[in-house]
Amino acid sequence: TAKIEETVPCSPPNMEPLDNTSLEESQFRPEKKEKSTCSICREDGDGYHFGAEACRACAAFFRRSVSLDKTYLCRGNNDCEITANIRCMCRSCRFAKCLEVGMNPAGVQQRRDTIGKREIKPDSTDLMQLLGSVGDGYPPTTSAQSALVEDLHPSFNDRMPILMKMRVNYRKMDNARLVIHRKDGQSLFKEKTPKAVNYKEACAQSIREVSLVADWVAWCFDDFVTLPMDQKKVLFRNFYTPFSVLEGAFLCHINDTSNALILPSGDYIDTNNLKSFFNIPDEEQPMTDDEIEKFCRMFKPSFELNRRGLVLPMMAEKIDVFEFFALCTFVFWDFGLDEQTDDCMMIGKSVKDRVMKELAFYLRCAKRLEEPSLRVASLLTLLPALQRCVRRFQEDIEITNVFNVYAPPKDFYDLVNGKFC
Repeated sequence: TAKIEETVPCSPPNMEPLDNTSLEESQFRPEKKEKSTCSICREDGDGYHFGAEACRACAAFFRRSVSLDKTYLCRGNNDCEITANIRCMCRSCRFAKCLEVGMNPAGVQQRRDTIGKREIKPDSTDLMQLLGSVGDGYPPTTSAQSALVEDLHPSFNDRMPILMKMRVNYRKMDNARLVIHRKDGQSLFKEKTPKAVNYKEACAQSIREVSLVADWVAWCFDDFVTLPMDQKKVLFRNFYTPFSVLEGAFLCHINDTSNALILPSGDYIDTNNLKSFFNIPDEEQPMTDDEIEKFCRMFKPSFELNRRGLVLPMMAEKIDVFEFFALCTFVFWDFGLDEQTDDCMMIGKSVKDRVMKELAFYLRCAKRLEEPSLRVASLLTLLPALQRCVRRFQEDIEITNVFNVYAPPKDFYDLVNGKFC
């Protein structure tokens, strides 16, 4: 079940047609709206937050109150006046007013306060502390409060139906991740601090992601739902591993770190300390410390390939969430796959053509780029790098399987190699 998200609609700027050829796009650009009013303190509003019109201050107050499970006590009669100039006088009445106007505590994603505000240096050694500061310790996903993942004005829905649907449905998957990656008995409303995972934990998390990603694909692409089951399997088993690699790089990018591989759960692989990745507490280690060190050196280049081939280019290009979704579309609707039919390839071409048009519209009308084609070309250069990273990852998994050293479970081995459905 999807949770209510805190969203700050990103209204496109007031845009006049650049020339006669752009008149069509200009018809879909909304006029600047009058400023709204915060329903709590009557200050200038900042859009809908948690289900009610609110200013940034009241939204932040409500988020902190819910995230930290605060309990306030009114020193008066629980009827204090809450206005812009005295709203901090009684936090109990202010919080009650938030609830009264319709703010929903279930909509608080307890991981948002610090995303985009920290600086992680490449030579950092205390990743636990740094990544623990990401969004108050919650999964750093595309619901983050960052210019790279801002929402668009609803007027874009008609011209970007697929990309906008991907954005909405990614949030559903985002919220579901808060549930599936919790340990039994762990409260959804208590802080979960990201931790460096070992290879066994990373495998288990990846396996839990499969059904969520499959649902996301079905929610996003109506054409996929109509395909025969065998063609659905062909597409999805060739998509999951590239998507996982691409998404991992994007999560690192929007959280401004290149010295760790961030997982959808919010946990991470500490690429500066791979010994922790191959260390399994309370289990007998298959190798000595010296052997583990050699093993780390053998696989370190694979993580470096991912960093240099995907993470750093994404950072350099400042890839945003809608461009990320466009890349996901191009990867999913691949062609020339084993057992793929001509009809499936034709449907895929149609979907990619539509998304390419939506992307061009987005780049012209939302990002205001004069040469959208150059931006598209920059995005597409990431796909060969993605293929190299995926191929290297599959080769590494094969090595561990052949030598039976840190060999992954069979279901994870099949998952990585597209043999799971």
